[in-house]
Amino acid sequence: MFSITPNTRVISARASVLLLLALAGCQKADPIVTYTIPTKMPAQMRPANERMLAAMVPVGDQIWFFKVTGPETAIASIDERFKKFVTDAKFEDGKPKLDELPEGWQRAGEKAMRFASIDITTPEKQLDLSVSSLPKGGEWDEQVLANVNRWRGQLGLDPSTQKWAEGMPLEVPSSDGDSVWVDLVGDASKASSMSASPPFASGAPFAAMPSVTESPGPVASTTQSEPSSEPPFKYETPEGWRSGKMSMMRWAAFNVGPDDALAELTVMPAGGDLRANVARWIGQVRSSGAPDEIVDKALVDAQKIEVDGRASQRFLLLGEDAENGTAIDATIVPLEDGMSLFVKMTGPSKTVRDASDQIADFLKSIKL
Repeated sequence: MFSITPNTRVISARASVLLLLALAGCQKADPIVTYTIPTKMPAQMRPANERMLAAMVPVGDQIWFFKVTGPETAIASIDERFKKFVTDAKFEDGKPKLDELPEGWQRAGEKAMRFASIDITTPEKQLDLSVSSLPKGGEWDEQVLANVNRWRGQLGLDPSTQKWAEGMPLEVPSSDGDSVWVDLVGDASKASSMSASPPFASGAPFAAMPSVTESPGPVASTTQSEPSSEPPFKYETPEGWRSGKMSMMRWAAFNVGPDDALAELTVMPAGGDLRANVARWIGQVRSSGAPDEIVDKALVDAQKIEVDGRASQRFLLLGEDAENGTAIDATIVPLEDGMSLFVKMTGPSKTVRDASDQIADFLKSIKL
């Protein structure tokens, strides 16, 4: 009988290790394989181009905008009906009549910045048709150029210097001038930042926004990317007020008070529910938020005033620390089509309260 001694086990183990090393040495290393990875997504995997149909129709002192955007195939299924819908549009008291809509079209809920929204059902996707308006202002060709170039930017297209930015004439019997038809195809993922610029009126910014935050809308009467030096309203600047930071959304802006306790006053058009805006402002000055009872009291305490003959409301909103906290003095002046003009000062409570009489004088001087 063969017996395994400790020395035998050691020899066997060493032999096994040597055998494994020998076998490993006989094997060849796998070759290095180089892969080429494309930097562009294959065409079949990229999202389809977007197509936009839009029209500008002048009626009275307003410009009416009809616009729908979606996948090319979805838009192709409704393009003729959409064009007929615009050309056959009837207006009553300067506003489009939307009582009768094509089959598969139905009025949607209210949305900020719009006169109406219409849902259009297609086999591919439900489309959203927007109907909105802005006051006329400046040269018609400039207004068209500005709006169409903004729409081009939304589809990643370069701006055009051609008349109407390559928009085409459209025969609308109910219009009071030359209507414009726009048919664009592009890549919305390449949209330019300027394509989200807000509306303009009379050569200066006119922002139709859902709330006091600055956000996009149609454009009327300027092609400039910088705010116009001529605002669309008249006013008198109180003594000591300095020019503030302007943006595409603001009609005017001022810095008020000492540099170490500076307040800012802005003037901008906007939309949105009264209570929602007041609650938003209260939330900006109160770290604890805007409970219903505080909002209710602010609405009751609002000062009823007139701004250029328009019944307006002025709010003084203070934070938890009424002396040393942040305060807002805001006035809401009604405009047309559900829009309002917001004249709002925000800053240290003492600066805002000390400027109360100057704000009142500024409001009295406004001519829209």
